[in-house]
Amino acid sequence: MDRVFNKNYFVPPALKLKSPQRSDIVKFVLFSCLIVLIAPVIENSLYLFSFNYVVYEDFVSWYFPVGFRVVCYLFFPLRYWPALTVGFTLGQISYVWYYYNVPMNDLAYRLLRAATREYMILTPLILAKLFKVRLDIQTVKSAVTVLFIAISYRFIRSMLIILPSDSQNKYRLIADEDRFEMMLAHQLGGIITTLIMLLFAFHAKTIYQQLNKLITKEVGTLLVQLCFCLTVFIGVYLFEPKSLYLLRMLAIFPLIWFSYRYGALGALSYASVTVISLLINVYGVNETELLLTTQLYIISYSVLALLLSAFVTELNKSKSALLEQNKELIELSTLTQNLATKVVNVQESERSQLSQELHDDIGQNLTALKTNIAILEKKTANHNELASTITRLQNVSSHMYDSVYRLMHWLRPRLLDELGLEAALKSELFSEHLNEAGIAYQCKISGPIDSLNDDFKIAIFRICQEASTNAVKHSLATEFSIDITYQENELEIIICDNGIGLPEHKNSNSKGGFGILGVVERISILNGKYQFESSSSGLKIKITIPVKLTQF
Repeated sequence: MDRVFNKNYFVPPALKLKSPQRSDIVKFVLFSCLIVLIAPVIENSLYLFSFNYVVYEDFVSWYFPVGFRVVCYLFFPLRYWPALTVGFTLGQISYVWYYYNVPMNDLAYRLLRAATREYMILTPLILAKLFKVRLDIQTVKSAVTVLFIAISYRFIRSMLIILPSDSQNKYRLIADEDRFEMMLAHQLGGIITTLIMLLFAFHAKTIYQQLNKLITKEVGTLLVQLCFCLTVFIGVYLFEPKSLYLLRMLAIFPLIWFSYRYGALGALSYASVTVISLLINVYGVNETELLLTTQLYIISYSVLALLLSAFVTELNKSKSALLEQNKELIELSTLTQNLATKVVNVQESERSQLSQELHDDIGQNLTALKTNIAILEKKTANHNELASTITRLQNVSSHMYDSVYRLMHWLRPRLLDELGLEAALKSELFSEHLNEAGIAYQCKISGPIDSLNDDFKIAIFRICQEASTNAVKHSLATEFSIDITYQENELEIIICDNGIGLPEHKNSNSKGGFGILGVVERISILNGKYQFESSSSGLKIKITIPVKLTQF
């Protein structure tokens, strides 16, 4: 009883839909009706236009409707295909009725038969759309797919028309020796128009996608160069008409240039202008030999332009992706370098603090200990056994003091802060450290290295320090040298020893262990370059560091 009195019960289901859904349905119906009305007009217009390009009288011409159909099926969604099929079929029935006096009876049957045959022909394209295959020219693969589907549509359709079992097949009346030539011409007559329509359609799509870039200096240059090429070709042809064959051959080279210079827009624009020029040149001529020759050039230009535009588009996308990745890598490298710099600064701060603490606390206590032991030694001079004990204590404390003193200055030499980098490198700090391991030390410096800022001086000092420590621990060398030269905004550091060199299994990023790793890290922080030359006669490290005026 509730349903009887419910007013919504009597409302048609379509009206119960939400407003956006009803709006979509109305748009779909109106657009489908518009397609059914316009498609026959375009079909007839293109059919009449095809009479201007007759290859064989009463047999073959460049059939433009088939190319337009392929483009429509390619670009329109599947839901509009029934409207397209009805419109194109009505167009064919109308011009067959008007020009060939074929009666328009059994219209519904003919529409059903035409639709069934059309969808059989469209099987490759239907499968591509159902499986969401890319049908554009953004990649070479997708462009080849589009060309294959378009050509297969023409091939399947024409084969159904010229089957020997067809009672209306007029090719059966042609002599056997000429039949294959006619059939091939029939195939090409549809393929050439399909390629032309594909070229124009993708050119229009590219222009639409780049509307925001059209009012630019680059597009203006493109138009000027297109006009120049067209003017040159027309001028040469008017001056010497026999040069047409040569001009059609040479026209391929500007196509490559426009593809390289302007990408897909340049390739498609030049090819479209060239194809239109050739269509105008043979318009209404209807000379078999001229049309057969021209159609080969048109096919070549169209296919090459579509593939080139796809290749350039794909290449530009890959280039953009690579540049973006490089940008990210540079940012990561910068972050890594900044982090390494902070780590080094923290290390230097900790070393300086530790050196200061050793000096202020342990150093002073050791000094006080040595002093007290000396006083105690004087007071107990007559007690031989106690004196010998105190002497041993004094030796131990002196040794501890010397070790702490060396460690303190090795961590952060006061000479570096007080006298500069050159004095620190030439001081006894390095020579004593190396001499204790039986290694002779030499240091040669040319240039105002003490004028460098503190970060550079500390980094260079640590590079030399870690290299010398590595020589003491691993090299078994007897000689170690440092040669620093500054010239033409570049600092060159050459560090050599005559030891056993580096292990062969070590690479440039892990040479000699942590000491050399520290050298490499500090060089990278300074944006420098390094080269390791290792042999059985020793190790040579050549370092070059760019130095700007701001770093002085």
